[in-house]
Amino acid sequence: MAKTRLKRPTLRKHSRNLGIVLRLIFCFPLGLYAMWTRAPWSKWAKIAVSALVAAVLVVILTPSTNPPERQIGGIVTVDGDPAYTLLGPEAPEDRGKIEIYTPRRTAIIVEATPTPAPIIVYCNPGGQYYHSEDCVHVQKGETPQATLEQALKAGYRQCPECDAPSELEG
Repeated sequence: MAKTRLKRPTLRKHSRNLGIVLRLIFCFPLGLYAMWTRAPWSKWAKIAVSALVAAVLVVILTPSTNPPERQIGGIVTVDGDPAYTLLGPEAPEDRGKIEIYTPRRTAIIVEATPTPAPIIVYCNPGGQYYHSEDCVHVQKGETPQATLEQALKAGYRQCPECDAPSELEG
């Protein structure tokens, strides 16, 4: 004698349909995908559900009211005829007129700062002092030249015998 099996696909089918419907409600993109790929529904039922989801989205995303109209007033323009309209709240009645100074043009004058010419001194190798060009310790063409700044950085001091420029000048 052959055993007859009881069919229980209805419970499985109902749980699958319930899962798809829950996905459609709580996560519609996933629900639509599951409906089109796994649901044993007819093509027209799937189209109707997709259209219903699209209609609900349009209703939710479309604003239901218009923004309030803005009213002009409360702001006084100081300058002549503006190229735009100023909007703002109404000014209190007891407030006086406020004048605001706005310069038309601002001139910026930039002058070049002249770079001072370097002061040339003469330093003998191995010596302690720097000298002017006319000093007796300078041999024309042989004593090396340097700027006063370089000589001071190298540790040279002003020659006590000639009129070499001092570090305080210049």
